[in-house]
Amino acid sequence: MSSAGESSSGSSSAAFAPRALALAIIVAVSFYAVAGLSEAALIRVLQPSELELDWISDAVLSSALGIAVYLWLHLRATRLALTENERTQLIIQSQLSIAEAMQRRLLPPIPPPFDGLEWAALLTPAGRIGGDFFDFVDPTPGVRLTLIADISGKGISAAMALTLLRFTFRHLARDTQSPAELASRMSAALYEEWKGSPYVTCVIARVDLATRTLIYANAGHPAGMLVRSGEDRALGEGGPPLGLLSNATYLEERIDLATGDVCAFMTDGITEAFDDGLRPWRPAVLDAVRKGRHSAWQVCNEVMSRAEKSHGPIGVEGWSDDRTVVVIAVNGN
Repeated sequence: MSSAGESSSGSSSAAFAPRALALAIIVAVSFYAVAGLSEAALIRVLQPSELELDWISDAVLSSALGIAVYLWLHLRATRLALTENERTQLIIQSQLSIAEAMQRRLLPPIPPPFDGLEWAALLTPAGRIGGDFFDFVDPTPGVRLTLIADISGKGISAAMALTLLRFTFRHLARDTQSPAELASRMSAALYEEWKGSPYVTCVIARVDLATRTLIYANAGHPAGMLVRSGEDRALGEGGPPLGLLSNATYLEERIDLATGDVCAFMTDGITEAFDDGLRPWRPAVLDAVRKGRHSAWQVCNEVMSRAEKSHGPIGVEGWSDDRTVVVIAVNGN
């Protein structure tokens, strides 16, 4: 029994045969008419002798045949070019699908709540492959490192860069839990590999689950937010983007977390989405935290929902960027 593909191919061939025959007849009649009219016009103009008349007939027939051959070769070359273009597009789409699947596999599962501490994260790429990334690592019991990052560039190159970023973060986290030192060592490693292009903006945050302390370092990334008792403060202590300089150093800040605190970290796809005033994303996020009632997932969903409904920077047509939110909430004693 023939397969569905063979059946489809057979039916396509059967349907093509009558069309090909009809086209051949139309072309033959058209060339015959054109050749006849051309020959008659030349005879009227030149008024040839019998010998010259035979020459004109041969010349017209040869010209018509030459034109037919040229058109056939041109059509064949065009079809081959289209086939090659389709093959190239198929290869590109296949590579994009592989890179997209690879990027999805790089994202870790969200850590479960622990002793009143809750994590949430959402990532919405602008296209099939984006440059945003987040990760969670527990280098030692009771300590959790969180990374939220944005690589310059997109596409397959960004997916490959994310692979190196993830490996570097997890590898160096075995040796140091200091966000500032970790950022410095990551920056040096990425600079050695990339020489400044691409580079990475990120926030590295360390949470001690037992003492409820947060230590973070910001590497050229939009400042995070700590919301406490309805008020917010920026979390921007740090240094330059990772991989931009060979010997970058970073500062870090320590915060003692309290019940009700919410820490929100975002990529610029979130901060730039709100375009209606001076730094309007801060009150937007603050209001989202109030509506979320200190639930990390509710805050995360509220911020992402608002960003997706916004239009981006004023005066920038067709703006689109990856959007990522990571939230740490303290909702228990």
